[in-house]
Amino acid sequence: MQSVILCNACNVGRVSAFRFIGDGRRLWVCHECDAVWLGDSAPEGLPDGTLYQYVHPYQGPGTPTDWEQIEPVTE
Repeated sequence: MQSVILCNACNVGRVSAFRFIGDGRRLWVCHECDAVWLGDSAPEGLPDGTLYQYVHPYQGPGTPTDWEQIEPVTE
């Protein structure tokens, strides 16, 4: 079982591993502030940005939101 990783950007949220649905790249996302760290390893240091910088912009009904463009990593 994966230990809880606290976001070092907001110091409140929990950070979990995800992958982009479109291409399978791995990222880590804070559930509170949407901070993102790219890569396979658990996040260290400052984030690489925020989720909206790495996903397609929401275009309205029928298009995926930010969080619908990623899926949790379960392994």
